[in-house]
Amino acid sequence: MNLYGKRGLEFAPGSRWEYSNYGFLLLGAVVERVSGKSYYDYVRENVYVPAAMNSTASLAEDQAVPGRSIGYTAFGGSEVHANGDTLPYRGTSAGGGYSTVEDLQRFAGALTNHKLLNAEYTDLLTTGKVATPHGGKYAFGFFDDGAESGARHFGHGGGAPGMNGDLQIYPQSGYVITVLSNLDPPAASRVSEFIANRLPKN
Repeated sequence: MNLYGKRGLEFAPGSRWEYSNYGFLLLGAVVERVSGKSYYDYVRENVYVPAAMNSTASLAEDQAVPGRSIGYTAFGGSEVHANGDTLPYRGTSAGGGYSTVEDLQRFAGALTNHKLLNAEYTDLLTTGKVATPHGGKYAFGFFDDGAESGARHFGHGGGAPGMNGDLQIYPQSGYVITVLSNLDPPAASRVSEFIANRLPKN
């Protein structure tokens, strides 16, 4: 925040959308300021524990985590290699943590069954507000898409060298697509899209 915090706005809030890792870093700082806790403690106590996400966290790279995968990337070289030299020391509110497909399924269930937020706030969180260039709208940390086709879904993906993930939640049908990969994007998002294109439209 010291590096970027004095920049002016790129555009009036709500007038258009552009993804920003820095915006998520600021959100983490807001969580800390309002809660009086570290971002990591707050998310663990208010998301991971209630959702029973026991294999999800953002421990530092020099801490041993059973089952934590190694990412493999083709970026920065002619051969596929481990991505250790591209990783941050520790994940942040902008990404870089670790999880499992089972934990992300649990998150989806906890969110849609109102274990994390009541129905009003879940709807506020996941309903699109601002149109995106890719179609659909962006909500508060979720892409909201497919309403016009009768297969509304919300979720988010992310990636970096040697890692890619995607989570898509279909609230009407109850389908949840969760894909994680330890390869470069679009390894997971391609599989997620393949599955999404084959779901029943109802």
